Amino acid sequence: MQSEAPWPARWLLPTLGAMLTAAAYAFSLFFREGSLFNGDGDVGRHIRVGTEILASRSIPRVDLFSHTMEGQPFIPYEWLSEVWFGGAHQLAGLAGVAVLTAALFAGAVGLVYLTMVRLGLPRILALIFGFVGLVMQAIHLLPRPHMFTTLFAAAFCLVLLEARRGAVRWLYALPPIMLVWANAHGGFLIGFILLFLFLGDAALRARRDPDCAAGRLLRGLVASGAICFGASLLTPAGWALWAHTIGYLRLEYLVDNTDEYRSPDFHDALIKSFLGALLFGTCVLAWLRSRVDMLGLACFVLFAAFALHSTRNIPIFAVVAVPWMALWTRDVLEQTEDSTESRGRRFLTWARELSRAEAGLMGWPVGLAVCLVLTFLALSPARAARYAFGDRFPVAAVDQLDRLGVEGRVYNEFTWGGYLLYAAWPDVPVFIDGQTDFYGVELVKDYDGIRYAQPGWKDLLARHRIDWMLVPPEAPISAVLAETSDWRRVYGDSTAFVYVRRDGE
Repeated sequence: MQSEAPWPARWLLPTLGAMLTAAAYAFSLFFREGSLFNGDGDVGRHIRVGTEILASRSIPRVDLFSHTMEGQPFIPYEWLSEVWFGGAHQLAGLAGVAVLTAALFAGAVGLVYLTMVRLGLPRILALIFGFVGLVMQAIHLLPRPHMFTTLFAAAFCLVLLEARRGAVRWLYALPPIMLVWANAHGGFLIGFILLFLFLGDAALRARRDPDCAAGRLLRGLVASGAICFGASLLTPAGWALWAHTIGYLRLEYLVDNTDEYRSPDFHDALIKSFLGALLFGTCVLAWLRSRVDMLGLACFVLFAAFALHSTRNIPIFAVVAVPWMALWTRDVLEQTEDSTESRGRRFLTWARELSRAEAGLMGWPVGLAVCLVLTFLALSPARAARYAFGDRFPVAAVDQLDRLGVEGRVYNEFTWGGYLLYAAWPDVPVFIDGQTDFYGVELVKDYDGIRYAQPGWKDLLARHRIDWMLVPPEAPISAVLAETSDWRRVYGDSTAFVYVRRDGE
């Protein structure tokens, strides 16, 4: 029997899981600091909506933030995550938002590692695949509500796999998670996809082997799924949340013109990690063939299809499929005709001995201490100043708006709408921002018609009563405006031009 480590070592030595989680936290805070607030146009909107909810102590049901849709009914399907981002910003500015994002990212990475350990994998193998999952999750590492979906998807996988192993009582955790998830992000549908997969697996197992355990799991999944559905309705939108979330996916024009919904670009360095995972998983499956768990195969194939269809689903693939890939890899290493000479067997033997040695360590105290130190460093004045919107956004131009004296209704670049809400609202209600599911197809088409100076662009400006425009130099409309007598440029830099309508026009 393995003797317990002395108490100083038990409490002060880090475990592999603690190191992986702390590494994920540090990666988000210190290696991605330049891209956290310069990689997406929606971040500013989520912060603004959250701070407005906290200030007014009410959840908006109509649009408050644009002049094009002002007063139109609004479905607040991300309000809870926006409150978290807004609250973090009120506490510590953009550095606080960065800390919250890092905590969500590290939490998801840690849960994937914990899932593999609970499945009986040697911890060094769990560390290797946990790192692979970290890289794939980093593909969509941004301060946005989808971070809650990645975390909750990881929690669902852990709970469902534990229930499948016999701990059916773990299913009690799913409805509270779903209640928070449905109020935090529309990705809560992933929870129901996972429930459906595990329910189908349980039904097949109960049919083949109708013992008490299989039947109890099946009944538990049915009850948990029903309660989760009820929990998903406990939102400000109620039934409308489902209709809105599913309905958006049918708006092909909007989905096809949103970068994160497009298929992966495998020339990107990070996305190559997903390609490598797909190839590796396929090879391992081919090696195992008929010995593959059909639930794992279904999870791998289905979520790989989701990720190939839309880049934003790659982190979900990492959460769902990586534990299965690790299990299959262990099985491959164990398969050999001569087990005493197998390198794979020797590796597994060493890995299991390491796991037994580590099992006596607490791990979390030193991991928590490291994360607290990293948090204090991130919030220090010198470091906090690095968390800022960069040159992708019209920071300098917006700073000059008061001096320029521009007023009235703006036409703004699509990806700048969130920053305008963050930096200039309520003085500047936007024309549009990244929440295309709210603005709808017609307004997005009007936006495109103006930006690309399509025939009738002047009529579109007149219809929306645009008084001034904030556009990038490379936008086709910029070159057209420079040649027209109706507009004059009052500001310009390498990022943004400001045009105002000439007096009397």
